[in-house]
Amino acid sequence: MIFVYCDGASRGNPGPASYGVSIVTASGEPIAEFGEQLGIRTNNYAEYQGVIAALRYLSNTEHRDVTIRMDSKLVIEQLAGRWKVKSPDMRELVSEASRLLGPFNATLQWIPREENSRADELANQALDGDATDFAPAELELAGVQPRSIRAPRQTKEPVTLVLVRHGHTKATERDLIAGGDGADPELSDLGVMDAEAAAKAIPALLEYFKLPEPTAIIHSPMVRTTQTAEIIAKQVSVPLTHDERLREIGFGTWNGQEMTAINAEKPEFVRSWQGSMSVKPEQGESIDDLVGRISPLISELCESHSGQTVVLVAHMMPVRTIAALSAKGAPSLFWSTNFSPGSVSIVRFFGPEFAEQFVINSCQHLISD
Repeated sequence: MIFVYCDGASRGNPGPASYGVSIVTASGEPIAEFGEQLGIRTNNYAEYQGVIAALRYLSNTEHRDVTIRMDSKLVIEQLAGRWKVKSPDMRELVSEASRLLGPFNATLQWIPREENSRADELANQALDGDATDFAPAELELAGVQPRSIRAPRQTKEPVTLVLVRHGHTKATERDLIAGGDGADPELSDLGVMDAEAAAKAIPALLEYFKLPEPTAIIHSPMVRTTQTAEIIAKQVSVPLTHDERLREIGFGTWNGQEMTAINAEKPEFVRSWQGSMSVKPEQGESIDDLVGRISPLISELCESHSGQTVVLVAHMMPVRTIAALSAKGAPSLFWSTNFSPGSVSIVRFFGPEFAEQFVINSCQHLISD
């Protein structure tokens, strides 16, 4: 029998967080000690990451008879199956820890805080960046993994992106082109209803998929997206910011016109534009241009909001671009997938190179009785 002491630290709860792990023999001889910074997290999140890290480390050893000791009664009781897991932010971590426990003959034991002092010390050393007294374990996998068991295992905690296309405007209702460089219409009465319905749908969809609740809303600075984001913010109560990169693709001289009129005037050019990643309207943008500004945003969100959920309120083409990038598919995805006004989509990036899709263009909330 060996003994595993785990603890988590969070200065602010949520705040800068870390975990610490001390693994010893029955006689108290150290087997391994390690810890890791986790970014802005809750204390419970950090404690579960400590358990996961310890079990992953032990999975590569011959030790199978273990006693896990923690001063968190919540973690011990939830892992033992005696307490329900109510927080959606914790469900995936509990599931991963429970899966890792499978091969072990494990005893879960709550101990007073003073008996867990070494793990606490290690967590604080990791948080302070002081790793002189122990060697961090080489733990490659993230605590949360893709839902599909066929998916490659991932090393980064994912960022969940809730993609919302703004509600209807008068231009939308008349099928007029309204790019990010043209007129800036506000939501119509129908558009306000779209936004209100999306605001109610977001928490329900995240709960259904057992995904974390939103921590931020980022929107295109245009009027229709700002209004949609403000309506959503009243429902989910998180900080609201804008990002210029979420602005609709530029349509240049085509703004304010119907596509049928443009096609009648310049049929050959329109045919060369349709199905192209590089052709752009006069004074407008190409899809390649749009990808060039959306891709860095995704990379930044993977770092700044790792392990969190962010609501992005944008337009048809930015939403379509993020969905297409998440699918890593053919260029046709940049024009073949529809996103209705007020629709909600959910994708999750484990870094720019891998993502999974949960729902695309969900519109059930927009259907009236």
